Amino acid sequence: MKVLGIETSGNIGGAAICENKYVVAARDLEAGMHHGRELIPTIKEIFQQVGWKFHDIDLIAVDIGPGSYTGLRIGVTCAKVLAYAVKKPVIDVPAFDAIVEDYRMNSIPICPVIDAKRNRVYACIYEPVSIQFHGQEVIRKKRVSEFMVIQPEQLLSLLPRPVVVFGDGVTAYKDLFLQKGIYIDEEERTLPKAKHIALLGEVAYESGRRCEPDKLLPLYLRKAEAVEKLEGKKAQIHRTA
Repeated sequence: MKVLGIETSGNIGGAAICENKYVVAARDLEAGMHHGRELIPTIKEIFQQVGWKFHDIDLIAVDIGPGSYTGLRIGVTCAKVLAYAVKKPVIDVPAFDAIVEDYRMNSIPICPVIDAKRNRVYACIYEPVSIQFHGQEVIRKKRVSEFMVIQPEQLLSLLPRPVVVFGDGVTAYKDLFLQKGIYIDEEERTLPKAKHIALLGEVAYESGRRCEPDKLLPLYLRKAEAVEKLEGKKAQIHRTA
């Protein structure tokens, strides 16, 4: 199966193509949220690099977030347009699943934490699960919480101990996370990669999960800042009326 992976949830997006769970080519976008300008040319470049045409792909996988509102809209819209154009299926991949795919776990739970601004963080808790694969013990990541948008103080009460936390949401509230049983790892580990979007999308599709293009939506865990401010002003006017 040939899969295109699209990642635009954060400051550095990217695109990748995989075939039968093997990464064929991958390229990052320029840092600074230039996804709208760079995504399509980057996809075209990696297809030209390996000699593929858009109609050669069997599946389009896209990061649905949580993350940048603008970035997610760009990625999801691109995936939907391509899916309709080449008449191929599309599948959604949560950002946190792609993030932890790149993290080597031991016996300690992990929790990537992304700064959602306005005294909130995005977070999700994963625990290690041991399975037998070709006669060998392999550690997999099992999601044990919902995708959360939460105040950092509230997240602390939900975290198991011990736990490893990492991401710019930890950096922004580091003093809170400096507690016994909480181990802080590098912030950069919360950068999802397009290759993991493609690989996880292929696994999900082969397991039987499906997503109709017209139902593909970004994972917005909270309202946009402009909407929240507008609703706050309306509520204040209502109270004073």
